[in-house]
Amino acid sequence: MRILRNIISLGLGVVALALPLHADPVTIFAASSLKTALDTVIIDQNLNAIAVYGGSAALARQVSQGARADIVIFAHPDWMDWLDEQGALGSTSRCNLTGNRLVLAGASDAGDLSVEQPNDLIDALVGGRLAVGHLKSVPAGQYTAAFLDHHGWLDALIPHLAETSNVRLAMALVARGEVSLGFVYASDVIAEKRVRTVFTPSSETYPAIRYPAALTSEAKVDAAGVLRKLSASVENFENNGFMALPATETGRCP
Repeated sequence: MRILRNIISLGLGVVALALPLHADPVTIFAASSLKTALDTVIIDQNLNAIAVYGGSAALARQVSQGARADIVIFAHPDWMDWLDEQGALGSTSRCNLTGNRLVLAGASDAGDLSVEQPNDLIDALVGGRLAVGHLKSVPAGQYTAAFLDHHGWLDALIPHLAETSNVRLAMALVARGEVSLGFVYASDVIAEKRVRTVFTPSSETYPAIRYPAALTSEAKVDAAGVLRKLSASVENFENNGFMALPATETGRCP
């Protein structure tokens, strides 16, 4: 009987060793504008990861308050700088994953718009509002504010704005016809067939749009491998309207 028990115990041990070990998924907190592209990468690369989307400011605050995230990807360096100051990032892991462009979106059947003065935008609204991310906290709104301020148009446009908590909400207002125009990213237009780009600001009129990514100080061991696979998925991000970064650019993800 003892021999039989030993054989059974040994057999169970072998079975236990043969069973696959399912690690907890890596949690990625990512800017809402990344949703379409990042969801595709996670599926195509068969990554053991889940993504939580939202405004960069809101996500940064959640991580600083103890929300569990292994990787963070924001749409503006300011929020990564802030989170680093909170001591919430892993050392030396930060790099720029991809880039984007600011565009003015209208309905899919809208014509191109020539914008040479603030009244060109105001007249095109026909009494409605211009959708933008919150000018002080949402990256797309911060870039929009920089563009408008560059031309000296910000004060004239502020009374006509509909500010949202993230850029995808601004795009949704345009897509649903609740507003006629909205400043969003080029990638947002690719993701939403009910809108099109009607005007593209010069990239020289606002800071370069970069998406910094980093491991958090509480990141799982597997998170570094996931971040490497995201960094290698440049083509996917480009196919979804993002901008490849120059190979020689300082801070670019390897």
